[in-house]
Amino acid sequence: MQRGEQQMKKAALKLPPVNLSSNKVLQVSFLTGAKYWHQTIFCAYTLACYLDGQLGIKLYSDGTLTDEHIGFINKILPGVEAISEQQVLKHIDVVLPQHQFPILRHLRNWHPFFRRMVDIHTSPSWAIHMDSDMIFFGKPDQILETYQRKTAVYMKEQLANSYFADSEEVLRDKYHINCIKRVNGGIIAYDNNRVDYVDLEEKAKLLLHHYPQAGPAQIEQTLMSYVLYHQNAKALDGKLYSIFYDEKPNLSSQQIVRHYIFKAKLPYFTTEWKKAVL
Repeated sequence: MQRGEQQMKKAALKLPPVNLSSNKVLQVSFLTGAKYWHQTIFCAYTLACYLDGQLGIKLYSDGTLTDEHIGFINKILPGVEAISEQQVLKHIDVVLPQHQFPILRHLRNWHPFFRRMVDIHTSPSWAIHMDSDMIFFGKPDQILETYQRKTAVYMKEQLANSYFADSEEVLRDKYHINCIKRVNGGIIAYDNNRVDYVDLEEKAKLLLHHYPQAGPAQIEQTLMSYVLYHQNAKALDGKLYSIFYDEKPNLSSQQIVRHYIFKAKLPYFTTEWKKAVL
């Protein structure tokens, strides 16, 4: 797997550039850094190819993104927009000031997971973020339609269990935290302007107080699902926007995007990236 990832890094730097057009049919954001820049290239590159370059790309740092990494990505995808740490902090100091939102600010510093919610989704607009460990194998019509309508969507978890701090029933009945079941963070979009951050701060405080043993993934997944619930978010078609968990993924020519997690990292790094449209 390590050898495959090294080959993937070398291949990422040798891709023929795809110029991003100012005529965008979609704008996406990635949280990336030192461990993921090559994965970001493959995900964004394959998406850009299917959209004929009519794609806007914003890069946010997980805390490790350097100018060199940005240079790697910009070489292959000229026109990407890197949002600096200074820009992010200046913005969130206005929309989520420390004295008013200490919990949400704490969460951002706790784990990079929360930078998706705080850094990307506090901009004054509808926004979609994508994980880097995905590859596109077709034109994402459902996402394009969502972008036009500015509605909320998410990638649907295929496993039965949701990664929440507690069961959906307890969260709902005891703490008034309604969640959509089986949300996967690979692709999530919603209207940032419709988020009640005062309420979100309170819900985050409740979770940290009552679930001190919960990990950042559980807290973030709970809060993100709570936001999606209040925007009546719809799931992307699971057959087209697929998640793979195992070493031997169930591949289909119908699949528009493949998201590789858990044991599926092995085929992702060794064989899957080689199938991409290059």
